[in-house]
Amino acid sequence: MELSFFNQTLVLLPEAAILVLSPSARSLVVADVHLGKSATFRAHGLPIPEGDDARDLQRLTSLIDIHRAERLVIAGDLFHARSGMDDRLNQSFETFIEGLGIPVVLVTGNHDAKLRTLPKPLIGVDCLDLDGLRVVHDPADAPPDLPSICGHWHPVIRIPDGGRTALRLPCFLWRGATLVLPAFGGFTGGSRIAPSAGDRFFTALRDKVVEVPGELLKRTRHP
Repeated sequence: MELSFFNQTLVLLPEAAILVLSPSARSLVVADVHLGKSATFRAHGLPIPEGDDARDLQRLTSLIDIHRAERLVIAGDLFHARSGMDDRLNQSFETFIEGLGIPVVLVTGNHDAKLRTLPKPLIGVDCLDLDGLRVVHDPADAPPDLPSICGHWHPVIRIPDGGRTALRLPCFLWRGATLVLPAFGGFTGGSRIAPSAGDRFFTALRDKVVEVPGELLKRTRHP
């Protein structure tokens, strides 16, 4: 879905990513990948199977190839925890970076900040400017006078589909001057967002992104 966001052309992708069609480069932006999360759970004694990290990195590679992205931007929480950073993850991530052949920028998230070091050759930054757009991790850190792309919230919208049942769908949230991405990681939960006045929600239905009609949001009950 193509979206005009403060005079910037963005493409919202059903794979929980944004393609920024800025003059300087075609940038693929994702947030909250949380690599190493399953390994963190295993380190704490929970029998979580492996494979999520490899699938998420392959999804990123495919999106970059399909959309001819010239830069990859992660809007925070690329990694989950220090306990999940084993040799296998470090090696697979370095191989992933080397195979891309494009610049990769990590806007440091709260989980990334807890790591001792980042895998080479990755370097974290506090924020990134993309031709008038500011990329930060936490929407609380977004400047009020500058359109921003953020992560951190893992937004999910609840849409009633019956008297007692409802769909919980990952979504993009446009609130004020910020656009919040859904979590990209395959082993990542979501946080239900109560709509505020002026909010716009976009979610993936099959192979495309659509805007959630306001009438559905009005019927949504929140505690």
